[in-house]
Amino acid sequence: MLKFLTLIFIALLASCSYASDNQAKEPVLKSWQEGIIKNKIIDFVERDTFDIPVKDRIAVFDMDGTISCEAPLWFEMYCAVAKLNEDASKNPALLQYKSYQYGKILYKNPADTSVHNNWVSDKGNYIDSMIWKAFEGDYHESYVSYCTNYLTTAENTDKKMILGDMFFKPMLELIDYLKSNYYKVYVVSGSVQGVIWSIVPIKTSLKQRKHLSGTRQIIKPDYSNNETKFIIGKGIFTPKNNNAGKSENIYSRTGKQPVFAFGNTTGDYDMLQYAITNEHNGIGLMLNHDDDKEYIYPPYHDQPEPDWKKRINNFGGIVVSMKDNFKAIW
Repeated sequence: MLKFLTLIFIALLASCSYASDNQAKEPVLKSWQEGIIKNKIIDFVERDTFDIPVKDRIAVFDMDGTISCEAPLWFEMYCAVAKLNEDASKNPALLQYKSYQYGKILYKNPADTSVHNNWVSDKGNYIDSMIWKAFEGDYHESYVSYCTNYLTTAENTDKKMILGDMFFKPMLELIDYLKSNYYKVYVVSGSVQGVIWSIVPIKTSLKQRKHLSGTRQIIKPDYSNNETKFIIGKGIFTPKNNNAGKSENIYSRTGKQPVFAFGNTTGDYDMLQYAITNEHNGIGLMLNHDDDKEYIYPPYHDQPEPDWKKRINNFGGIVVSMKDNFKAIW
């Protein structure tokens, strides 16, 4: 009996060892190309985080252009354009205003350069005014629902895909990989709060709103009918989730400094540096849109920065090539 029990015990140990080996060999980040970049990410998560307490494992991601497609328009603007065009169809007098004129043009052709080349100038920022005007006076949760409905039904006509399906597969894998290693993952986007709440919980594993941080529109409570609803006002609460505003908002909303950050534009530099300068020697990554299977464009939207790669190298960031480092995009 003793020998029999001993044999069973040995067999169980062998079985556990086999299962453990197979689990260890299970490939991660399957949509990423093998190579230096993938190895750097895995090395950081599996080796470097061994010394990082679970309470400090904070990862932050930009949304537009980092985990989802932002061309020819980004989610926030697609929804604003649809609503502006909808309102102008009901009330043509609104077309006397530039924001509604631009909305009508972009609804027909989201890539129209007559708008893209002129909506930010010394005369004003029509990007902001279009977003603010589209839903001013609406209930905030109604805005969230509007964006959910639009993004899960409207199509990117270039790629023949539903807009809300255009989250990058490698990035979704990375988010899940970090979560499996006990990271708290946050989306920190320049887009307004409502649009992030509308689509990210549906299309990613990030379900809780407290992990989805966008630029906050001005809202005011309405207590009529014995219930509380928030009405969207004109403008935003500063700072906007861009440049230094991202770091400020990450700190003020989470009370933590991330060790992992991923962006895709010069507006994300501060967020990347915020992670890199963590006492645990964090990592900051920048996605370069260099694959025509998606869209090719430089990592800046307003002021050109030809030496952007040099600047990233100077503060210790890592450039990730969509063309070279992704096996698949969607």
